[in-house]
Amino acid sequence: MSNTVLYADADATRRTAVADALDETPGLSAVGVESIRAARERLAGQQMDAIVAGPTLTDGAGHDLTTMARSIVPRLPLFLYADASTLAAAPESTLTGRYDADRLSPSALASRLGVTIDERPSAIAGQSGIDERPATRRAERERSRLAAVDEYDITAASELPFNRLSELAADALDASVAYVGFVTDTDHLFLGATGLDWDRIDRANSICTHGLCEASHLAVEDLLADPRFATIGGLEKTGLRSYLGVPLRTPRDETLGMLCVMDTEPREYDDSDVEQLRGFAQTVMDMLSVQRPDPLDPAFDS
Repeated sequence: MSNTVLYADADATRRTAVADALDETPGLSAVGVESIRAARERLAGQQMDAIVAGPTLTDGAGHDLTTMARSIVPRLPLFLYADASTLAAAPESTLTGRYDADRLSPSALASRLGVTIDERPSAIAGQSGIDERPATRRAERERSRLAAVDEYDITAASELPFNRLSELAADALDASVAYVGFVTDTDHLFLGATGLDWDRIDRANSICTHGLCEASHLAVEDLLADPRFATIGGLEKTGLRSYLGVPLRTPRDETLGMLCVMDTEPREYDDSDVEQLRGFAQTVMDMLSVQRPDPLDPAFDS
C-alpha cells in the first residue's frame, strides 16, 4: 500500500522536484500544494500519511502549516524541509523531524521519508485505537543491511588492495573514476578509489545509496539530467556525468555498498560493462571475507 505525502512549498521548482522524487520512491506518492489553505482543503478530503512543509508558503511559513496540521490530525507525522536557520527557529513541539534542504537532495529526502514513515504508527489507524503497525520489509532490510556493515568492520579493512582493484576496474571499463563504496546510516565511505581522493561523503549526497536495493546494477547515463541526482550538492563541480554501480553483497544477500565506475561524459553502459564490474565486485567481497574479523564465526556462514 502506498503512503501519501503532502508536500507544501511556495517555491514551484522545489515543490516539483520534491514531489517527483516522492512519486519515484517505492511505496510513496505525492500531493503538492503551495499554501496552507490548499493543504487544509486536502486534509479535509483525502487521507494523508505524512506532511512535509517547505520554508515558506504563499500564505504563511512552513511551521505555520505544521502547527495547523497538528491541531487537525494530532498523530500525523510532520516534517520541515528547509535551510538550517529556518529549522532552528521552528517550534519543536509540532514536528516529527527536520531535514536540512542545503544538505539533503529531494531524492535523498524521499528515501529517508520512505523508511521513517514506514516505521511510525499509522496516523489514521492510531485514531481507531491501533497504536502500531509492523515495519515494512524495506525498513527491515535496511536494519539488517546496516547490521551487516557493522559486522564486516569496514573501517578496519586495509585500503591498499581496494585502491588497486579500483584501478583495474577503471582500466577495464575505460572509466575516469572507480571506487569501492560502503553505505552506513549517515555516511558513504570510500574503502578504495582511483580518480578521486575522498574518504567519505554524507549519505544524502551519495549516488550509491540509490543502488542498494537494485537486483543487478544501477546505471545512469547522465547524472545531471536525472532528477534523482541533479540537486546533489557539488555534483556538477566534480565534472562527473555518468555512473555504473553493482551491489557488494554478502553470502546472506545483504548489500554493504557498491563497486562503481564514473566518467566525465554522458555514457550508456552495456551488459558487458555490467558483467565485468560484477566480476570485480565478487573479488571485493572475497577480499573482505579474508580481512573481516572472526572469518570463521558462524554469523557469516551462508
